[in-house]
Amino acid sequence: MVEHDLAKVGVAGSSPVFRSKGSSKKLLLFYFISVQRVANLTIIIKFANNKFYAIGILKSKEMDEKDQYYIQLYVYAGVLIAAAIYLLFKSIYETGLIQYLAKKIIGESSVEKIKQQLYINDETTIYRKKKKNVDIPKEMELTNKVLAQMDKETAKPVLRLKLTNEQVSISGSKVGGIPYIPSKEAVPLDSKGLPLRLLAQIDCRSLSALPDFPQVGLLQFWIDQFDDSLGLFTEGGSRVVWHEKVDDKITEEQVRSWLADFPQPDGNEYWFPVTGEFGLSFIKEEEPMPMSDAHFGPIFVKKYNELTEDDNIEDMYDLSDDTNEMIWDHHTGDGHKIGGYPAFSQEDPRERDSDQTVLLLQIDSEDDESIMWGDGGVCGFFCTPDDLKRRDFSKVLYNWDCY
Repeated sequence: MVEHDLAKVGVAGSSPVFRSKGSSKKLLLFYFISVQRVANLTIIIKFANNKFYAIGILKSKEMDEKDQYYIQLYVYAGVLIAAAIYLLFKSIYETGLIQYLAKKIIGESSVEKIKQQLYINDETTIYRKKKKNVDIPKEMELTNKVLAQMDKETAKPVLRLKLTNEQVSISGSKVGGIPYIPSKEAVPLDSKGLPLRLLAQIDCRSLSALPDFPQVGLLQFWIDQFDDSLGLFTEGGSRVVWHEKVDDKITEEQVRSWLADFPQPDGNEYWFPVTGEFGLSFIKEEEPMPMSDAHFGPIFVKKYNELTEDDNIEDMYDLSDDTNEMIWDHHTGDGHKIGGYPAFSQEDPRERDSDQTVLLLQIDSEDDESIMWGDGGVCGFFCTPDDLKRRDFSKVLYNWDCY
């Protein structure tokens, strides 16, 4: 069994939890996800907010339909059994029997000490302990002061990318479409020798507003086109390539002929997120750090505690739900862009001390589904500042997630 972090799950047909536009339930305080590789079948089961969300099953082309049917049947049966066990234990808990036995076995004083460290809501879901009698107006006032400080101190230059329908040359900036490659041998391959597909290509002459980014050549982003995880779980399933020099003699016809010699996915396995080819225009802005960024929490907590003496917090979720939602709405990180800060449908896959702080590219989903990552997700590529300066794109973190 192989387990993956929530943010690394490529597809899951679940209800919106994070980054849900128009939804008030943007903050998930308790979640559980298990991703298992069973006989080349990926199974995703998610439990959140006291409810079982939809199950995403990623079929493998190496299995026949009969095997897939029986494995799906076993999975659904297992989930139903797990749900029944959960509801049974919840019902027993609500009778007070567990509490009674706990007091008899470990003593009433011990139970009370445990209850002081936890808080149980009306649905008997256990979260971190929330402070009682919180002065929410004061909490929000302090929060707004912290956000104002962070907006100034964390602002980064960002290039917003706007999709266009203009025809793009073989070496122009684009999302999807035919890439520039200097030769047939330059097509990036995964570990099985299958060709990756161009997700986006950037003319680096458009990146002058971003410090340390290359200013010449082409920066390309390639991902797996044969696997439904789009390279997340595939060895060599993504690649970032920088062509320092561009050969103007290479034509689109040449590239098409080279690509035609490689295997292509058939119609039943076509899940590439981009439909067609889009040109790009660039808009320079500045962007402060959003709450979705893994580095946001420690900075916020430190600054918040500096403004208060008797209401210190240990974590973002020590604040009220209303305050957390206000913080989440302050900046979201959505959209197509280079630089700035990322958005996530689930959560940031980076650790809080990660030095992969450079957002090389973010491609979001479009409302018209011309670009769609699973169920309205978003994709990002990350590297360290030092790797960017060295033009070393061999250790780039590729991530996409969805609702």
